[in-house]
Amino acid sequence: MRSSAGLVCASFAGLFITSIISAQTLSNQSLSGKFFFRYVSIGSDSSGNATDPRSLLGTITFDGSGNYSFTGQQVMGGGAAASATGTGAYSVDPAGDVTMDSPIRTGDKVNARLSVEALIGSGTETTDNTFDMLVAIPAPTAAAILTGPYWVVTLEFPGGSVANARNAFFSLNSAGIGQLAAMSVYGHAATLMSGAPTTQQVTGATYSFASDGTGTLAFGTASTSALLSGGKNVYLSADGNVLIGGSTTAGSHDMMIGVKALTNPTASSWNGTMWTSGLRYESATGQPAWLEHTGSLAARVAGSTTIYQRLKALGAGTTDFTAVNPYALNTGGSPTGSLTVELSQVGLGAGGTFVEAAIDPTDPGGFEIDFGAPVTALSGGGVFLNPQGVASAASFAPAGNPISPGEFIALFGTGLAKSNQTAAPPYPATLNGVTVLIDGKAAPIYFVSAGQINCLVPYSTAGATATIQVQNSGANSNTVTVPVAATSPGIYSLDQSGTGAGAIEHASGAVVNAANPAVAGETVVVFLTGMGAVTPTIADGTSSTGNPQHQTTLPTVYVADQQATVNFSGLTPGFPGLYQLNVVIPLSLSSTGNFPLAIGTANAFHDQVYVVVQ
Repeated sequence: MRSSAGLVCASFAGLFITSIISAQTLSNQSLSGKFFFRYVSIGSDSSGNATDPRSLLGTITFDGSGNYSFTGQQVMGGGAAASATGTGAYSVDPAGDVTMDSPIRTGDKVNARLSVEALIGSGTETTDNTFDMLVAIPAPTAAAILTGPYWVVTLEFPGGSVANARNAFFSLNSAGIGQLAAMSVYGHAATLMSGAPTTQQVTGATYSFASDGTGTLAFGTASTSALLSGGKNVYLSADGNVLIGGSTTAGSHDMMIGVKALTNPTASSWNGTMWTSGLRYESATGQPAWLEHTGSLAARVAGSTTIYQRLKALGAGTTDFTAVNPYALNTGGSPTGSLTVELSQVGLGAGGTFVEAAIDPTDPGGFEIDFGAPVTALSGGGVFLNPQGVASAASFAPAGNPISPGEFIALFGTGLAKSNQTAAPPYPATLNGVTVLIDGKAAPIYFVSAGQINCLVPYSTAGATATIQVQNSGANSNTVTVPVAATSPGIYSLDQSGTGAGAIEHASGAVVNAANPAVAGETVVVFLTGMGAVTPTIADGTSSTGNPQHQTTLPTVYVADQQATVNFSGLTPGFPGLYQLNVVIPLSLSSTGNFPLAIGTANAFHDQVYVVVQ
């Protein structure tokens, strides 16, 4: 084990998350009024069979005080649609995280996120074998008109059976009042070509819309051997940017989501931070049969996005998942914002929305849709800590990623300090008149400025959530609540963005990069944070001397999807809060290039950087 930490200790102060400050923080009052909603919930057995599918479509009204009521059409199993009404409770935190009672399963909760465009979520925190997706959109208060085009995705389980699963992506546009333009539907179905992607031409489709935003779409006679067929009840959002829908015929369990397509997008059109939610069925042998997630996506650099997902998988429970996904703008035939993200199809929508369908020739058994809507930008006076601005100081995974004991975190806001100041180890509890309280305990501080603080999470931090408050020269900030996990791994990157080439050294201390790559069989040192508790324990804010070695449980590390040997995981001597992994590059790695380096712990999976190997 080595003591060098030069790769990452020089410039924490240069790490920032860009955001647009334009609104207040959120509360129950932020969610009020009439919404249209579609909710699909699949109860599964341990083998992934849909044993208890339920779907609900209608209107839901939030009172702004934590209560809602709904009315709509409900389909249970293979039965016919029936009228349904009900009530429930909800809670909105300042960041836009929403916990609400499931409108279809008594006792279950939906883990949701609130955007100006939609309320979206899934049941990631339930412990039963149910997997679901909720999308609710503000209802129009004036006459609604369907004016396209829209990028639309569908996920369907006709008859409530996974054997009939189908997934589609297409552009929907009016060809005149009541008529839809011809559509080329791209997708796959379990009943067609063994799930291989194919294209269906749809002509003669019709629509009708009432002025209140409710309507129908008709795609011909319903058939389980088609990508898209039958009728859908649909709803249009107040600003016209989003449409949702589904079928209420007997045994129908489907989700349709559309976003008004961008006009003439460029490679940088996908930008900002979005809340996301998705539902997936996977029939491939040896993989989880059901997945659902609620999370966030940050598109900060053209051609790449960083995602955080609170992910629930059948038989595997919940995982905090962070990753980087490259994408390419499809040109020639997709001038309105179609993207390809790792063989998924993505449609960019107005207002910062997007839809995604997983249609992958290499994974014919995977059926998935995802929806994203922009986070609400937050602001405040005086000493203001942004509720969406608590991040790993290494990975900068977007909002919602938990903090963990001993982790180096970055806090963003305004009025956080009167001037810039940096501390030397051991890090003090107060720096330049600034104190950070995490669950009431002063956190060791490395750097302060008006817009950013870098500090360490006290090792005693425990429980499902923690509160964070900043005190600046006697003035208190708002209190922010964030999730807590045993680990939240984040590897530092050479450009300090959290992505790209990882902060990795040879045993000699030389940086691993294109000019000095690693080789198969070599042991390299990977620098990171968020690995949690260490043994033996160490005082907050102090650095390890290397004797004794303060170690963590060994994680699983993958290089180019091949498991690597990890010889050490623990604190790097000389720098508080900095962890290192001593990793052997797999000998079986026969090619050269930039290979993803990913880490898995008992509760998290992190895949944002690469290592250069030749």
